Amino acid sequence: MNDMTKDMTRGNPGKILFLFALPILFGNIFQQLYSMVDSIVVGNFVGSDALAAVGGSYAITFAITGIAFGLSNGASILIGQYFGAGRKREVRHSIVTCVAFSIALSLVLAAVSILATPALLRLLNTPQSLMSMSKQYIYIYFLGLVFTFTYNILSSVFRALGDSKTPLLFLIISSITNIVLDLWFVISFGWGVAGVAIATVISQAISSVLALFALQKRLASIAAADEEKLDAEPLRRQFSPALLKQMIKLAIPTTAQEIAISAGMMIMQALVNGFGPVIMAAYTAAMKIESLAMMPMVNISTAVTGYTAQNIGAGKVGRVKTGYRYSLLISLGFAVLMAGVVVLFGGPLCSIFVSGEGAEAVIAAGANYLLYSAASYFLMALLFPAEGVMKGAGDVNLFMVFALSGIASKTIAALALSPILGYTGIWIAVVIGWLAECIGTTVRYLTGRWKDKAIVRPASAEEVAAQ
Repeated sequence: MNDMTKDMTRGNPGKILFLFALPILFGNIFQQLYSMVDSIVVGNFVGSDALAAVGGSYAITFAITGIAFGLSNGASILIGQYFGAGRKREVRHSIVTCVAFSIALSLVLAAVSILATPALLRLLNTPQSLMSMSKQYIYIYFLGLVFTFTYNILSSVFRALGDSKTPLLFLIISSITNIVLDLWFVISFGWGVAGVAIATVISQAISSVLALFALQKRLASIAAADEEKLDAEPLRRQFSPALLKQMIKLAIPTTAQEIAISAGMMIMQALVNGFGPVIMAAYTAAMKIESLAMMPMVNISTAVTGYTAQNIGAGKVGRVKTGYRYSLLISLGFAVLMAGVVVLFGGPLCSIFVSGEGAEAVIAAGANYLLYSAASYFLMALLFPAEGVMKGAGDVNLFMVFALSGIASKTIAALALSPILGYTGIWIAVVIGWLAECIGTTVRYLTGRWKDKAIVRPASAEEVAAQ
């Protein structure tokens, strides 16, 4: 087997999780640079209205890319469990199936999303002064949706195989490209919001094409592990409707969660939009910082998902529990660090995103949001390790229920508090949402019932020999 493919069913769980999570963390930091650099460039070189337009578009783009995340989650669970069980043929067929389906789905969703954009922007209560820039950004973004889908799916495939380094390499390349193109298109060419959108699409195209070539080599490597039984089937015959059905079944709860998150984000964005462009810009800046601050906890969850899937596939439940305890300690450590950073440096961090007239009001409101956000990090530190175990074990239905309860709690609280407390009520509602989700998910982990949800059983000696 290729030495970049990692069997996580053996070795020290804490060391494995930490080393597996690090490239994911760095990769997601670079991925956040896509949107952060977009916001920094337009906020400083185009204006706060442009920053508000890009930020106000995020709820719509997230709604569609959330479907890619749900599908990639279903694929990673299935592939990870098959890999842990030592069933190489199903690993290869699952990979081919999920990649082909995701490409086809992305093309359909791109067309539908472009047609629906004007109505969605009106639904979000987008100010008329920002409507043109918002449409421009979203249309260009969706034209490159196939690259967003492809890269997300391929990254999940690599991680399911225990390789978190390959996606990181491609993300570094594409992130640097994105930064250079952002500055070039906006400053030199004066393309404004359209420039950052074009830069993002080109950068994502580069990462997805590189990942696709790497995956082809990895598939050949997996097949060649047993040269006498090399699977010579053409790719079209490796597409499996049965595996696709399993994958979609696993993906539906996460996809439903992502759609619900998107709906909640749209409601939150509509409430924020009602307070005008200054608060919209502040919310955009603060959300970018929050997304980066919560990355370590999110990445621990991603690592735990892959680790759990492989060990559940291998029938090693005890290793899953040990891994959870290590991941909880790592996650809490990151929470303390990130909370300290945003509390002490919230204002200066927000100032990176905007300058010029009206910047002080934007920075003050953004820093105020980050004070409330810091309290959420400790809830995330408890939530995400348990969430990773549930997803990796295939316990996706209750995971979806708890996630939806958090979204519903946040949305209801925001609708109830914002008329009384103004935009501060929205900030408080975010913390309430994380608390609700944290309680449900942690209790579920402690019951231990997730361990009975495995989809794949370990391969017998006869089945391994027949691969």
